[in-house]
Amino acid sequence: MKSLPHSLRYVELAARDTTMGEIIRFLSGKVSAEQLYLVGGYLRDYLLGGLTRDADFVYMGDPGALAKDTAQALGGSYFTLRGDGQIHRVTLRGEEGFFTLDFSRVKGGSLEEDLSQRDFTINAMALDVWKFYRWGETALPRDLVDKHYGWRDLNEGILRECHKETFLQDPVRIMRGFRFKHLLGLEIEERTLNHMKKYANMVARSPGERIAVELLLTLTYPGTSKIFMDLADAVLLRYLAPSLSPLMGLEQNTYHHLDVWRHTLLTLDELDRLIDDPASVYPRHARKLKERLDGTLQDQFPRSAFLRLAALFHDVGKSQTFSRDETGRIHFHGHQGFSEEEVRRLSRRLRLSRRSEEYLSRVVGMHMNIASVLAGGVTRRAILRLINRLGEYTADVVLLSTADRMATRGEAATPESLERYIEFCSQLLEEQDNVAATPPLLRGKDLMDNLGMEEGRAIGELLSQVRLAQLEGRIESRKEALELARRLLRDVKEKGNSG
Repeated sequence: MKSLPHSLRYVELAARDTTMGEIIRFLSGKVSAEQLYLVGGYLRDYLLGGLTRDADFVYMGDPGALAKDTAQALGGSYFTLRGDGQIHRVTLRGEEGFFTLDFSRVKGGSLEEDLSQRDFTINAMALDVWKFYRWGETALPRDLVDKHYGWRDLNEGILRECHKETFLQDPVRIMRGFRFKHLLGLEIEERTLNHMKKYANMVARSPGERIAVELLLTLTYPGTSKIFMDLADAVLLRYLAPSLSPLMGLEQNTYHHLDVWRHTLLTLDELDRLIDDPASVYPRHARKLKERLDGTLQDQFPRSAFLRLAALFHDVGKSQTFSRDETGRIHFHGHQGFSEEEVRRLSRRLRLSRRSEEYLSRVVGMHMNIASVLAGGVTRRAILRLINRLGEYTADVVLLSTADRMATRGEAATPESLERYIEFCSQLLEEQDNVAATPPLLRGKDLMDNLGMEEGRAIGELLSQVRLAQLEGRIESRKEALELARRLLRDVKEKGNSG
């Protein structure tokens, strides 16, 4: 780890990060010395040579008024987050995309007391914004407010808790600590690690929303498998996601060379490679896949974070479906269905959005569908049926199942079968583009207006059947589509009445 700089110069920061330079210039004109401080992740990462797109400020005055002025002056938007303490958030669109600023009032009777309530020493440093801009240069660590010696710890590559009750106050910080360890290349100080293990069981009682934020932040970056290995070693995983623990040491069949847990971690590694460089496996579809993964699914979190979460849980159902036949061969019949149920329970525990829950459950629940079609014989109709079933999740299932297949390296898994799998997935992605270019003959509103159906799952199921008939060429007009839908709906009602 390289040594930290011994000074910060405003002109250098403004040259590297024009948006932040403009923010500091504006704020310095609204406050005086010892009123406003830059704290937390932006300062930490800048010292390490990196840049982040969010910054935290603590203010001795009215943070709401300052946030509103900032949003108005810099052309951003403003709103208030309510929780343990009010945070006034400003979002700006800069040259590199959105930039988030959080303003909060100093907690306790002083800035030092506020910093003492933070998680780790490396996040408990503060830079006086007025002095930094007006003086043009800040000596480090002398001119920082840094009673916990965060600059020293960061310089030495050490992750240390601010106080002995850091994790007792907020157990979810334990997960954050392991993320910092790997993302920043730090070593966890011994007493801090002991406290992380001691309070791990308290994570189970933490609010789901808090766990979700830390989990998704962790899954936003590559290298997730190493973090989850640490979480397992520190027994935190047992309380964070109890259903994953039975996968450790769970034997598999000859298609696999690892137990279920280690296979899951390798799947995460292979997925990281695909997310980083989809062109390495699917060159013709790389741009589409990249755009899909970069898009946000919930709040600020990209779809790639949720796909990693799907990979983490894709085989969780194997602990409930393990069996061994008379020849000694191991089976996990229907494990994807149990995995789907488990990821739905997780989504509700974390209070994820309905959209996120649906994404996770569909991708996990369908991750074996491609292999099933390949095993049953590939026909044009089979491909269309598969794409119709996978729907908007086709690309996601392709990526997860490809990573899963690449992590399967037992004696029965040959390079030729992997090549065939990737070729078939390429064909699926190609066909999906063709399907997407064919507008559907019916929409949900058509069924409600013409057949008197009410909004709900039944409409989606009926539309799927009509869409398949269209793709197969069995119907070609809206009139034919409505006639088919009416006939299918009548059949469903007759079956219901006879039952």
